[in-house]
Amino acid sequence: EAPVEIVWALVATPTRHPEWWPRVIEVRGERFEQGDEYAQVTKTLFGSATTEFVFERRDHLRQVRLSCQATGMYADWLLTPAQGGTFVELEMGMIPKHMRDRVFDAAIGRTYFRRWASGSLDGLREAAEITSP
Repeated sequence: EAPVEIVWALVATPTRHPEWWPRVIEVRGERFEQGDEYAQVTKTLFGSATTEFVFERRDHLRQVRLSCQATGMYADWLLTPAQGGTFVELEMGMIPKHMRDRVFDAAIGRTYFRRWASGSLDGLREAAEITSP
């Protein structure tokens, strides 16, 4: 129910990800343009993990693709203005980089990413409602 500009500000600004994206604790980086790398601290079962992410794709007010350099996990966000609000299409998954990531993805990847995507969309919706005028 929020304008695309508000949703874009939350999705395309990694330093705002801890406000709404489940398990994201902190983001460190100087720039967040296409091709830029940044560090993301994520809550894990055993504490936290810091991984390098790349801002792979950025099409202003339309699309963002982020990917983890350690695991191959990615999130592809597509935003479309819709009657004063925003339609959000999200694809999350993994292009495994290591055997342990292949095993994880094959065993529970579908369920894991489905739950994470659902929580991500819920968190984004709540943050956008708080931010909207």
